[in-house]
Amino acid sequence: LAPRVGHDLRRDVEVADPTLDDDLAMWFHPDSALPKLHLLGPVRATTRGTPLTKRKPYMTELLAYIALRRLGATPDEVADTFNITKAKARDYVLTIRQWLGTNPRTGTYHLPDARLAPAAAIRDVPVYQVLDLLIDADLFRRLRVRGEARGGAEGIEDLRTALRLVDGRPFDYPVEREHGGGWAWLIEGDRLDEHLTVAIVDVAHVVTTHALASGDLPGARMAAETAALAAPHEEIPCLDLAAVAAAEGKHAEARRIIRDEVCNRTDDDNAPSELPPRTEKILRRRQGWTDTKAS
Repeated sequence: LAPRVGHDLRRDVEVADPTLDDDLAMWFHPDSALPKLHLLGPVRATTRGTPLTKRKPYMTELLAYIALRRLGATPDEVADTFNITKAKARDYVLTIRQWLGTNPRTGTYHLPDARLAPAAAIRDVPVYQVLDLLIDADLFRRLRVRGEARGGAEGIEDLRTALRLVDGRPFDYPVEREHGGGWAWLIEGDRLDEHLTVAIVDVAHVVTTHALASGDLPGARMAAETAALAAPHEEIPCLDLAAVAAAEGKHAEARRIIRDEVCNRTDDDNAPSELPPRTEKILRRRQGWTDTKAS
């Protein structure tokens, strides 16, 4: 399932991201010196600056908006996106600056003055830009690229590590922000949340398939359950969970998953939809999953 990559491309990918292992070590360290933004599950941020005493969900959303823009966000863009004045945008950014604290790598703020941000020189306009913030979605992407470039045991290990970053549905933001009209910029844009969901399912499917082929049933279940956690309405994780259950000898569980989560599943009050051709092909190939006489 994983792409075949030549040695030269593997070397280029590894050279292009020399800090990945250090960033991962920092992410998994319980007392990280760098702030973290969690997006692959419940949205939250951990920082080392001045603690927030109010409006934390709102400030976390604003932080995510700025941090996910490769070349930062101008004061006008922040004001327009959040329907606030430029003065209020400056006030909120100041709050986030103090919340993130000082960057141990540079001795300056993680969120510098808009006129001094590196992206300001590129865009030729002051921009808010977050520096040296660890983001699980970014680490996932980097691990996936390196894992697919490496292939083999090292590549699979990178993909397994990527799944360790997943803690639920991407961008599972607080209910109060959803009801308050938050995160509109996410669903009106390129749908990063959906891209991440597909990426998690793809990575988990590769890991599950590899683990089943090598007899690593605990590893296969971990990968399939991670995908189901991130994408509870996708069929691929359900099919992978059925495959794992069958490999474990839990044929009744495999049949239940196929019956309830695939064949008879419906996301509304209507009758179940027709199965996709890929799913039908898999079920024909694995008749024991749906055969009530199977042991």
